[in-house]
Amino acid sequence: MLNSIEGRRVKAAVLPVADAQASSPGTILVVTGDGNLAAAVTRVLEQEGFDVVIARHAGHALLAAIMRNNIDVMISDLALDDMTGESLASTLRRHHPALRSLYIADQVAQHPGPVLVRPFTRDELLQELSTLPLAAISQAF
Repeated sequence: MLNSIEGRRVKAAVLPVADAQASSPGTILVVTGDGNLAAAVTRVLEQEGFDVVIARHAGHALLAAIMRNNIDVMISDLALDDMTGESLASTLRRHHPALRSLYIADQVAQHPGPVLVRPFTRDELLQELSTLPLAAISQAF
């Protein structure tokens, strides 16, 4: 197809518009102040095809939730500097009602939801993700 732009003939490539959801098993928000942990988790998740958004604290996570159309899973420290991971998840569900949560703790904690205790392996992270009741996540494994 040829188009005329400012008197010049330019060949316009017609590329199919890919739906980001079709190519990714989901979007995961990682909320932690630990840069090394965020980098490691991001590397694992991106290798599995997930879109990853990183937030250093709850304020950044809230901003990400407002700016993104979809966040499927939040992986968060159970104890954040400015609020608990559970409080953050509750707040984020106002924008993303189907949001699922996975928490990271420094020690075994009494918690009703899924918790990964540091240090954890790649396989443990992916196993916990696969148990979350979310269609897009379970299809990825």
